[in-house]
Amino acid sequence: MRLNGDMRLPSWARVVPLVLVATAVLAAGCGRSGYQYVENDAENVFIKIPEGWDVVSEGNVDFALTPDDNPQVLPGERLLPWRAQFDASPERDPFSLDYVAGFVEVQPVDRRMRSDLNLVSLFPFNGTAGEDEIEVVRHDLVTVGDISGHRIAWKQVTPDGQEIVGDHLVMANSLKSVVYTVGFGCTAGCYAANTAEIDEIMRTFTVED
Repeated sequence: MRLNGDMRLPSWARVVPLVLVATAVLAAGCGRSGYQYVENDAENVFIKIPEGWDVVSEGNVDFALTPDDNPQVLPGERLLPWRAQFDASPERDPFSLDYVAGFVEVQPVDRRMRSDLNLVSLFPFNGTAGEDEIEVVRHDLVTVGDISGHRIAWKQVTPDGQEIVGDHLVMANSLKSVVYTVGFGCTAGCYAANTAEIDEIMRTFTVED
């Protein structure tokens, strides 16, 4: 299957450059809750992230989840995958592994793939070079209303010797027509220091009917 097929960035992230369309960050009520909200009204999706994090980019993206052997999108298919990216780096450096970086994504699924959709295969460490060096440290089954899937966290070592951790939540609706992904990554030390915050963000990710 084809998902961001031409990218060559760190495997915990699989981040694709975006054009900033419109920031969807809202104040958390009248008081200061310590969080801000990123939402997509069209998809009824929202996620809260710490106030101090930056939304690096947000909007529709130009990749598709389609079969590798026939990547042409079928007539009438929904063509507007959406992604918002954010990070905690005070220097606003999206390539720093010393601070948490993450994203939330809504990805339509080509109807030719739905019957055989395997959510675990969408995790970025699958099919990558050095896959035998991946250590899965967490694997939970998750259900949120009508959507369900997997949360997997894994460790790997970069070519320059850094130990990094990726943590993704990948879920689909009951029709397998849409995949929802929330992902984070940074060095192992950074991840350990921020695990509670990442857990809270994952726990409060919402897809409304």
